[in-house]
Amino acid sequence: MRHVCVVGLNWGDEGKGKIVDVLAKDVAAVVRYQGGANAGHTVYIGDVKHVLHHLPMGVLHGGILAILGNGMVIEPKKLLEEVESLPEEAIQQIRISDSAHVVLPHHGAIEKVTEEKATSPIGTTLRGIGPAYQDKFARTGVRMGDLIRPGFVEEQLPILLEERRQSLGGTEEGVATAVEICTRLRDRLQGQIVDTRQLLNAMHNEGQTLLFEGAQGCMLDIDFGTYPFVTSSSPSFLGVGTGSGFSPRKVDHVVGVTKAYCTRVGEGPFPSEIHGTEAEELREAGGEFGTTTGRPRRVGWLDIPALRFAAELNDLDSYALTKADVLNGRETVPVVTAYRRGDEILHTYPGGTDDLEGIEPVVENWPGWDVVNEQSMQPFMDLLEKETGIPVSILSTGKRRDEVCLFKPFTAEGELA
Repeated sequence: MRHVCVVGLNWGDEGKGKIVDVLAKDVAAVVRYQGGANAGHTVYIGDVKHVLHHLPMGVLHGGILAILGNGMVIEPKKLLEEVESLPEEAIQQIRISDSAHVVLPHHGAIEKVTEEKATSPIGTTLRGIGPAYQDKFARTGVRMGDLIRPGFVEEQLPILLEERRQSLGGTEEGVATAVEICTRLRDRLQGQIVDTRQLLNAMHNEGQTLLFEGAQGCMLDIDFGTYPFVTSSSPSFLGVGTGSGFSPRKVDHVVGVTKAYCTRVGEGPFPSEIHGTEAEELREAGGEFGTTTGRPRRVGWLDIPALRFAAELNDLDSYALTKADVLNGRETVPVVTAYRRGDEILHTYPGGTDDLEGIEPVVENWPGWDVVNEQSMQPFMDLLEKETGIPVSILSTGKRRDEVCLFKPFTAEGELA
């Protein structure tokens, strides 16, 4: 097994950052293939918390390339903040696709106005991600490769930004600031803005190992998620090809990350959602507040029909099960195993957002645990595999990097990493 892809199976915030960080020690590069600063990956090394928004977690390992693929949209100010928080040797490991698009100030302004005027707001992070992708597909966007073209930042970018300012509002100071930030980003990383498609395929031909990292979760996929309450890219495994230029046929194993319960940020359907005191206690126990926005996350129980859908969509090989320790001490753990619509019982996830209206979760109580380890979690993991046909290959036993148990194919048998 050489190339692995890690994807989120819920509505994001599943703990992908930690799983990527655990697997990154054995690879030559970690590749992020979609989204932008609307993502937030958190990992604890010892008791030190690290939060990244653009950069894949592999950047925290020495000697591993951190590659930002062409499917991403890059916010210069936020990326610079991340870069400047790293040691120089880590910065030198960053590679950015020259085809990745740039998030400019007017993108955030457009998104803010759109959300404020919407009858049914989506609940975005207001980072300008959607408008940046709109410009990409309208063929009017700015790409990272443009920033390193001679004279572009000094001559063409100010004209473009001034045109947008006059049509959308803003200040001359804002234009000047945006040009200054793009100039700083170019000067800091211009030697590392490259054709990453060519780089990845060359690494494959040389026999090197790659780890692909999705942001958000597949239930927010622009095509297959709870549209229109979705993100603006394809965080599922299906996004790897168009987001990196690397054929998904070369990826050997897809790991899907799911919590032992579910969360969602923003608006939209959430079939297993719970409310009241029970929800507040779960939210506090799990620290369920957005890494990027700080917003309280909506919480609910593990959703088996949604997992079946996600497993099929991502052609899943195994699960990484996270945050089970949040449920420590429960004799039983609620799990949604089906939906009820009137007299009808649904065991599969409905196809569209409208089809989710009027459904009620069917909840079963599965065996609980006092502490998370291979033995205590075995009954729960066995039921998860029985219900979905997918085994658990990684079990997170706590928030730190070293609190994890690995199974086949990552080890011959369960053992602490």
